[in-house]
Amino acid sequence: MHEPSAPLDPSPDVRRAAQAWVLRLTSGHVQPGDVEAARAWCALAPEHQQAFVEARRLWALSGQLQAPLRRRAPARQWALASAAVLVLGVGLTLAWQGQWGADYRTGVGERRVIALSDGSRISLDADSAVDVELTARARRITLRKGVAVFDVAHDPARPFTVQAGAVQATALGTVYAVSREGATVDVLVRRGRVAVSDAADRVELAAGEAVASEAGRLGARHGLDVDTALAWQQGRLVFEQAPLAQVLKALERYRPGWLLVGDERLRGLKVSGTFQLDRLDEGLATLEQAFPLRVKRYSAYLLVFEARD
Repeated sequence: MHEPSAPLDPSPDVRRAAQAWVLRLTSGHVQPGDVEAARAWCALAPEHQQAFVEARRLWALSGQLQAPLRRRAPARQWALASAAVLVLGVGLTLAWQGQWGADYRTGVGERRVIALSDGSRISLDADSAVDVELTARARRITLRKGVAVFDVAHDPARPFTVQAGAVQATALGTVYAVSREGATVDVLVRRGRVAVSDAADRVELAAGEAVASEAGRLGARHGLDVDTALAWQQGRLVFEQAPLAQVLKALERYRPGWLLVGDERLRGLKVSGTFQLDRLDEGLATLEQAFPLRVKRYSAYLLVFEARD
């Protein structure tokens, strides 16, 4: 089994700093010291590296890549090449540490079902990754990132356990889901019972119950609508009074590119409704009609939500 790395979830401040670095390196006025300074900033923390790669990818997707490069003077090209090497090196490292080295993974907008040799099935949501280890005495799944639903085949001699960060979720003959985003882990049960534990606490969940782990501690178990929470399995996302920023972050799992909130006043705007995963742009257009906002489309991959004047 692969040794998982903790998923990275850069803060908004780190993301903004990364975008500033990419803009500087692609401005046409890059200096030799800028490349080294960007390299040093990326080396400060894995979150910096992740944010830098994401910002560089966004810049490329926005359609700005070709023309500026043709206009740059030869004296600048070595610096741009150095910046490209920096991006490539960071990107390859993160790819191996993140989901690309996993046993099973999905990309943005991709979902898949994995049939295990013991008869269990894993439904992997978009942008997710798992490692699988089946032995004569145990069945161990490591959720590196994202969301997965586990339909567990009954086998009392081999416990079925999902590890997500510091949280373990052991099936007691069941169907259950585990999600891992940054330092937050959620477990919910569709059928049967699941024992959830970390270094300090343990809770047993029944069907229709869930628990979240934040800041290294398990919270209180609570009830929820499982069908709504797992609607992605039927090609839908359902939100009820969810902040706009949370909605856009969820949609990014299924749509290539970035959906950015350009006006801080919109971040907490409450959204209720259903999005069809195969018609997300229609859902975004509906948001624009229903709320006091407008969507600036800088490319097919870069949409910024602004307050409507």
